[in-house]
Amino acid sequence: MPTVKGWTCAKIISQVMGRTENRASNKPLFDTDFEFFTALDEFCLEKHFWWRRKYASLAVQAGKQTYDLGAAVTAGGAGAPDVQEIEEMFVVTGLPTSYPGRVNPRFTSRQQLAAIFGAQNVNQEISRTGFFIDPNTFQQLTFTAPPPTSQTVAFTYWAIPMITDTAAARQNPPPLVPPWLHWGLIYMFERRIYEYLYGQNDPRWTVSNQRYQEFIVKAAHSKDFSTQEAIHSTMQYPSVVASGGRAWPRQFSR
Repeated sequence: MPTVKGWTCAKIISQVMGRTENRASNKPLFDTDFEFFTALDEFCLEKHFWWRRKYASLAVQAGKQTYDLGAAVTAGGAGAPDVQEIEEMFVVTGLPTSYPGRVNPRFTSRQQLAAIFGAQNVNQEISRTGFFIDPNTFQQLTFTAPPPTSQTVAFTYWAIPMITDTAAARQNPPPLVPPWLHWGLIYMFERRIYEYLYGQNDPRWTVSNQRYQEFIVKAAHSKDFSTQEAIHSTMQYPSVVASGGRAWPRQFSR
């Protein structure tokens, strides 16, 4: 039995164009491939879907502060061109006390500025363990202080496709999205076409948007099969005791 890879992007686009009577094809400035992959990025950013969570590693070099996360590993990057938001980063090799030890990405706005400007006058701990994504160079990771030794750094992140070569990508299944969710991409793309053609006050857009919103909920409720656990719980009487209020000194248990 062949492996199920889902529909190709070209098939989904073709089906939606048929559902909308090919009216968008009459618009000379409307690029259907570009519009589809833009909609795909928008859908992936709706929530932290579990299937967006990925991991990668980076070979940190002594004395080097900046790294291109999207570049290939052989080129000194992390091989993660779809990285959109870093969730957690930590050192895999090296002593627990070595730089950067454990890097916490959950910065406050004050700590983010401290990381960017070095933090010498704010808190030495931020300067020693901080990192940030350069706002002027997308996917460029910068440490606030250069690592003193070469180490392997691993990180988890939230991904989005960010396809730029649409001509090649349209012949493949939609990236990142699991095959069992490809059916909802029809509503995702149909919604954008109706918005472009008729605006958000048109009933066709309203119906399609409603279906899209329902699809988002179902995609968010999709199970992460790699993390499901069987939990056994026991209860010992009295499991819950409430005291005070009008019923005092009576005890309630369940």
